[in-house]
Amino acid sequence: MHNERVLGIIPARLASQRLPGKPLVVLAGRPLIEWVWRRVSTFQTFDRIVIATDSAEIERVCLAFGAAVEMTSPDHPSGTDRIAEVMERPPYRDYGIVVNVQGDEPFVTEAQVAAALAAVRNGCDVGTVGAPVCTMDAWRDPSVVKVVRRMDGSALYFSRSPIPHVRDGDPDAAALGSERHLRHIGVYAYTRNALRAWVSLPEGELEQVERLEQLRPLAAGMRIGVGTVMAADYGVDTPADAARAEAKLRMQADALQLSMDQ
Repeated sequence: MHNERVLGIIPARLASQRLPGKPLVVLAGRPLIEWVWRRVSTFQTFDRIVIATDSAEIERVCLAFGAAVEMTSPDHPSGTDRIAEVMERPPYRDYGIVVNVQGDEPFVTEAQVAAALAAVRNGCDVGTVGAPVCTMDAWRDPSVVKVVRRMDGSALYFSRSPIPHVRDGDPDAAALGSERHLRHIGVYAYTRNALRAWVSLPEGELEQVERLEQLRPLAAGMRIGVGTVMAADYGVDTPADAARAEAKLRMQADALQLSMDQ
């Protein structure tokens, strides 16, 4: 039985191609990384939360709003490798489960984290989460990662392609809103040994083709449980995403202020 204490790590780097300087992009008066940190700091599922980065600028901003920060090597090819480095440091060795909450998910929910954790606690090496893709545009969009599951709820395959393919025509609205057609949400939970195993694997052919790092452990035979939630907001990857997120954050702030004034 593994240690049940849960360490949440938010990896953050500046080198985003589609949205330069992404973690520090200001939305509704705060940098994106602060919105993510503030949100997950309210979750009861975490025993400790830390931001992992290789950027002195990100470190400075995060320390200013009160986050714990760990500086990591600039040579990591992915956020998973960055998280694995932090996990091995002495302050974090007493945590049996590590959760990766990506630094571009300002609307991540505790239900999503709980679904990923449940998969690990039920015996999977890794836990993650999916939600119905809902629209035809999202199903066809290569920037929206889709996942198909086995009968036991573990991942069969992740792809940027519209899967599962419907041979006799496009899926209807009911199918797109069901657990048959899921999009992947970027939350991962790992046991310590599973995370070590993941980062020790060489980059795989499927991972190179799809540019999806979760295909590395999946192709190597690791079991990735996929919990489900029925709805989920999108992360921030592009300027259009940032504009949409800012509008929602401002709306939420206005609603909170209205309730406080009443």
